[in-house]
Amino acid sequence: MDITTQMQQLSDEISQIRSDVQEIKGFMDHQGEVIDELLNGHKELMNRMVKHEKEAEEERNIQRPVFPIMTQEDLDNCEEFIGKDERKKEEMVRFLKPLLMPVGLKQKLIHVLSDNILMSYNLEGTHGKKRMLQYPKLLSVLYSATDRPGWSYNLFLDDLRRGFQYGKKKHFRLKCRLKSLKSLKSSKKVKKNPLSSGAEEEDDDDDDEDDADY
Repeated sequence: MDITTQMQQLSDEISQIRSDVQEIKGFMDHQGEVIDELLNGHKELMNRMVKHEKEAEEERNIQRPVFPIMTQEDLDNCEEFIGKDERKKEEMVRFLKPLLMPVGLKQKLIHVLSDNILMSYNLEGTHGKKRMLQYPKLLSVLYSATDRPGWSYNLFLDDLRRGFQYGKKKHFRLKCRLKSLKSLKSSKKVKKNPLSSGAEEEDDDDDDEDDADY
């Protein structure tokens, strides 16, 4: 074999080696892309798991609302609870509907909101009161729970407004009754024979009156 043939064979072998190297390099690059894709997928999965766990922890910290809603904290908690899942809204609607209907919010809002909330809020937040319209998720639940033929959101707001008025009037009527009862008891004590009983009994009655007035 002459030198020219040997050189040609060597050149062919070098070309083949280069081709093999390029093929191996291409394979390694592809493997690198696959590995990067797998790592990115794993990272995304871990992030989702962490997010899900965080949301689950937050949800565990949110207590299921109890009606009537008693405090500002309970009201905020209720709004957040409803916002976590559309199914929770549907669940709450199913619970409240038989409580509110067929009468509606005018007389039944007192079963949803306590005196404390009713006295602190009104619909628009006027006259120094807080604004109930800042709780759209709760209002959405109440709207759905009072749905009926011909019902509209404007009619719902009117009914809700009357519910606040009714609740406040009922609160003041009860307060007036308790005040009258206290005055009546005080009047009876004045007419009482001071020699017929000790002062200790009167003191006990005073404590009862204070509790009732509270």
